[in-house]
Amino acid sequence: MKEFFYRIFVGRREKYWWMNLLVPLVSIFLALIVGAIFIKSTGRSPILAYKLLFNASGLIPGPFWRSSFAELLLSSSMFIATGLSFAIAAKGGLFSIGAEGQFIVGAVAAAYFGYAKPFTGLSAIVHIPLILIMVMFLGGLWGLIAGYLKAKRGIHEVIVTIMLNWIAFQLIEGWLVPTGGPMSAKVETGVSGTPYISPTAKLPIILYNTRLNISILIMIVVVFLIWYLLYRTTFGYEIRAMGFTSIFNMEAPKVSGVNTSKRIMQIMFISGAVAALGGSFIVLGILFQYPPVFEGGYGFDGIVVALIGQNEPFGIFLSGILVGALRTGSTAVQIARIPKTFPQIIEGLIVAFIALQVLVRYLLFKLVKAKKRVKEVKSEGGIS
Repeated sequence: MKEFFYRIFVGRREKYWWMNLLVPLVSIFLALIVGAIFIKSTGRSPILAYKLLFNASGLIPGPFWRSSFAELLLSSSMFIATGLSFAIAAKGGLFSIGAEGQFIVGAVAAAYFGYAKPFTGLSAIVHIPLILIMVMFLGGLWGLIAGYLKAKRGIHEVIVTIMLNWIAFQLIEGWLVPTGGPMSAKVETGVSGTPYISPTAKLPIILYNTRLNISILIMIVVVFLIWYLLYRTTFGYEIRAMGFTSIFNMEAPKVSGVNTSKRIMQIMFISGAVAALGGSFIVLGILFQYPPVFEGGYGFDGIVVALIGQNEPFGIFLSGILVGALRTGSTAVQIARIPKTFPQIIEGLIVAFIALQVLVRYLLFKLVKAKKRVKEVKSEGGIS
């Protein structure tokens, strides 16, 4: 069992491999405590707030658990996608914050291939995979732009991905989708945004009388594939080697014969493809069109998800579920006269404590060593 857990969550043997699991858990616990203090300082009940939050989150069985659980998984699939996107780049020593733009590109691509006439005549079993393939391809190309400029021109990926986010947003919502744009619905239909997608493009529902579709199943497969790629292939080994030596300009992998320029472009392509996949879920499974005003943020939330999950694929899956739960239960806390944005404060606190993980690890190590000393004294008969 021990072997199984360190392979799944860590992927490499470490003496204190379990610390990678414990640090996020301790960070979550500390964030909840600090959040409770904030609530108490306003004269409200933290117990009531957390009870409302978690009862409506879908994590705890209750009167409306079925629908809440469905919404939890529905939103989690998108958080997991953008979290994985950030983590893939981070593993290769790149700090990509372009998941937001790639998410938007994926969403608009899904809308187009979902309503365009050459594709609407296809059966669902062909139409849906075709859309997902095209979405990932176009999202990958959007990420590849940053990868190419980084690898061939030395332009920092943070600058390029920020610019690409704005280009994607302005290009789509300022030209393609607004009334009169190439992708806008005809005025006589009375529809704002793009036309609605064909029924054959909608993701199949997997839980009756809810909106839960196969997006979460797709992400389970993607999480496993990314983990396998990173920890069971030569390609993944080279990516991680680049990440470990990024502070030294990846000199060690270069000397070992790794074509780092090629790998950087491949990393950014895969990162963009995964983020775009998340964007397709919101169109194919929730909105069924690209709306006139798109409420984004999933790409930036993905950074939070990746940090909580320690940039590990299975950790990101669990942190995506956590963030999805917090967002699902966010409106319920308003009953306790607490703003629905409070769960986002909790997310920020968790990331803050994870950023202080050196301190958290130090304290945990101190506890472990103290416990060992007590056992040694007892074994020597020093304590009766």
